[in-house]
Amino acid sequence: MEGYENYDLQEEDPYLQANSTCLINCLNIQDTKLLNEAEQEGVAINLAELIKSPIAGDFNLAHLSAIHQALFADIYPWAGQVRLTEISKGGQLFLPYQLIEKVANEIFSELHAENLLANLAKPALIQRVAYYFGRINAIHAFREGNGRTQRVFFDQLVALHGYAFEWAAVSGEKMAQACLAARQREPSYQLLVNLFKLHLKALNSLR
Repeated sequence: MEGYENYDLQEEDPYLQANSTCLINCLNIQDTKLLNEAEQEGVAINLAELIKSPIAGDFNLAHLSAIHQALFADIYPWAGQVRLTEISKGGQLFLPYQLIEKVANEIFSELHAENLLANLAKPALIQRVAYYFGRINAIHAFREGNGRTQRVFFDQLVALHGYAFEWAAVSGEKMAQACLAARQREPSYQLLVNLFKLHLKALNSLR
């Protein structure tokens, strides 16, 4: 759905190259557009591998970080590491980085208290997936690549219950709007619910 994300620039961002808007990377690329292209190509290859061989994990922050590492290790030296700077988009800050581990652990503990959403009918599953998707998106644990990492994570979660997302059919604009509304605690995460009603399918219907 998207490549390199366009966050609002911070005055001091330790992830940027000196006097540049281009992220520090493993490819020695100094142009943002070229980095975006290389990132999309590399991540597509890594994503295909993850689809064939999903990362085993406990659906917690370590699991989310391992997915990020697998997707972006070829691109960024900080792949899999929780960000150490503030980021915002459209003038709206994501969770302060000092709170990421605390809040993430609270959210994942809540998810486990719900038995990873087992034994829910599809409408109830969609409601709870939308809630957790919105909460985790508001954290934005990494400096770059949050959306793609999160989608893999939720692919693995819903697969436990016999479902899959059709991400290719999801409008990037509508997803951005839904995530923004979720960060603003829109009642019941309804925009995300609406998207997931359309694009969460039974695995056996996709074969």
